[in-house]
Formats: sequence, C-alpha cells, structure tokens
Amino acid sequence: MPATAAETRAWEERQRKLRAAADGPDYSSSTSRKVGLVAIAGIAALVGGCYLVTSNPDREPVVASCVRTDADGTRTVVADSQCDSVGSGGGSGRSRFGSDAQYHYYYGGNATIGRPPSGGSTLRPRDVEIRTKSGKVIQRGGLGSRSGGSGS
Repeated sequence: MPATAAETRAWEERQRKLRAAADGPDYSSSTSRKVGLVAIAGIAALVGGCYLVTSNPDREPVVASCVRTDADGTRTVVADSQCDSVGSGGGSGRSRFGSDAQYHYYYGGNATIGRPPSGGSTLRPRDVEIRTKSGKVIQRGGLGSRSGGSGS
C-alpha cells in the first residue's frame, strides 16, 4: 500500500533534519542574519555618532541675556554685568539686599536692554556653546560638555 501525502512529507522532513545534523550548523539561519543586522546597526550608530560629534561645533552659539524678574513676575533685560555673580548655570538667580528682584540668564530670542525678553527660554540648552552679548563664554558646546554653577 502506498504512503499518504502526509506520511511522505513527514518522512522527507525527518530526512532533511538528519542531513542537516550530519552536515553541521546551518549558517544561513535567522540567528546568523540577526547577528549580521546587529553588526550593521552598530556600524550605522558609530557613523551617526561621528556625524554628531563633527557637526556639533558648526552650530551657532546661543546668546544669553541677563534678565531681572521682579516680585510681580515682570521680566526686564538688564546689563550682562548684573548676572556676573549668578554663575554659568543661571540657577534661580540672585537678589539684591532689600529687593525681591531675581537676576538670571535668558537664552536665545530677542533681548533688548530695558525691554522684556521674547522668543527665548529660561531653560539652559545642552550641548551648545552659550555666550553673553559681551562675548563671555558661559558654557562650552559639544557632546560630553559640562559646566558648573548653580542649576547644573
């Protein structure tokens, strides 16, 4: 009596497995493909990281302006010298004796002395050089850069 189609397929599958075991490991398996894909992804990450490191110095520095925030929340741009004792982090600022005004840096945007700042942020950006209008470097840019001071 001849074998059924299912019996034939099962026999062929057993034969294929026996031959594969005798021949050794199958390097075209999905595991080998995964290892190759991981290697390709690692190389791509390395190239991307090199691109970031080399492209970071080309970024324009962010300009920091000294801002006074009064007790009522009103912000006014003042001379950079007012923030000299604030430090590189900007922090919560400093107040003068007998005054509720806080002095801190405002990053980016438009800042004209005597007027409220606009378009920037009080949050210090990371991985970019920050300078005051007078040219003082507050933070050096680049990956891995750190600066001290309050708020860091």
